[in-house]
Amino acid sequence: MFASVPVAAETFSLQKSIEYGLEHSPLLQGGSIRIDQAGMDVKAQRGRFLPSISTGYSRSRIFSEYASGTVDQDYIDQQNNVASIRITQALFAGFEYKNRFERAKLGSEYQKAQLELQKLDLIYQIKAAFFELLKTRYDVTSITRMIERLESDLAAASAFSNQKMAPYVYVLQAEADLEEAKQNLWKTQTSIYRYSERLKRLLGISPDTGIADADSIEFDDLFDAPVPDRVGDLDHCMGKALANRPEIRLLALQTKMAEKDAAIAKGRYYPRINLDAGLYDSDKQYDEATLYRDEQQHNTYWSAGISVQMNLFDGGTAYYENRRYRLEISRFKTEKQQAGMEIKEQVGVALHSLLEARKRLSSVEKALAASQESYTRQKKRFNTRIGTTSQVLDAQAKLARAESGKSQALLDCRLALAELSHAMGQFDSPDEVPSK
Repeated sequence: MFASVPVAAETFSLQKSIEYGLEHSPLLQGGSIRIDQAGMDVKAQRGRFLPSISTGYSRSRIFSEYASGTVDQDYIDQQNNVASIRITQALFAGFEYKNRFERAKLGSEYQKAQLELQKLDLIYQIKAAFFELLKTRYDVTSITRMIERLESDLAAASAFSNQKMAPYVYVLQAEADLEEAKQNLWKTQTSIYRYSERLKRLLGISPDTGIADADSIEFDDLFDAPVPDRVGDLDHCMGKALANRPEIRLLALQTKMAEKDAAIAKGRYYPRINLDAGLYDSDKQYDEATLYRDEQQHNTYWSAGISVQMNLFDGGTAYYENRRYRLEISRFKTEKQQAGMEIKEQVGVALHSLLEARKRLSSVEKALAASQESYTRQKKRFNTRIGTTSQVLDAQAKLARAESGKSQALLDCRLALAELSHAMGQFDSPDEVPSK
């Protein structure tokens, strides 16, 4: 179980949330372990190039039951004790060790690229949840202002109705609008808790991971700050995406690993050449001594030699394995082309969504200013008994829609920018990329 570093109660900005998540998120812990595992595999494959050293000891007893003709000294009653130490060095293994070692290194690079993809996805998830949280807080502020306006309108409508200067139906309409606004406020406040908890999960912040004050962590940042306008043109963004996206590197590495697997299978038809050397110490104790031998014989000797082995027929196993990997290589190349097309689509959609959201934000800001002025004027008309309660409520409803429209446009801009950054394979925002 992984324990995160305790965090004091404080406010997490978007940048701090991303930095903390990249360091402590459980979503990335497994990827780091897989990189370590791949590193161990590289070391294990490197060891195949080194000689292997073994030692052994045997003790046996031979009982002779029957013998005729010339007596073989090795098969009469005796006790054997043999100790040995052997060194074996592979001189040629059909390039198998070389290909396995290179494949292991590719596997390590693959796990690193996989972790980069996980980081990219995590950053996008953090941004999306963070912007949703900021948008929800912005909505709470807007709805709270709307409730204050509605309470003021309700009080004014009630006063005019009590004086028989306005129909009571306006009071009922104001009460219904007020209660509906309160319901929206309660529902929106619940969403704040939902997105806050989602962020804590993405960042790995919880009492279970060693943070006792996890409930006091706050997430906040500027939501209505100006949206960056320097993201480059479509060709620039697509070029960055094709160069940066981990999916492209992953498929390229998979292709290279499959090529190594094919070479390993093909190498089974090559000869295997090994050098063997050993030091032996043999001690034989015969039950009876004769004229030609002592009761005990002791020998210490070296042995060295080269062995050659070659697979002549294996039922086509290695051949078909090689063919299978060749087909896999073709599949990876096709998937790489498909991934490139999907990335281009994602970049194009994100860029056009950002441009559309900017235009909509500019339009809705004008509408908000007009709605604010319209409500102020209608309120003045009402207070001077020129306007009606219905006109004030209608102006208030338009103002509320404009505020909601701005909140949604701001969110769409932030999310489109995050999607574009993700589509381009960048950990930072594309606003840091200069236009052509």
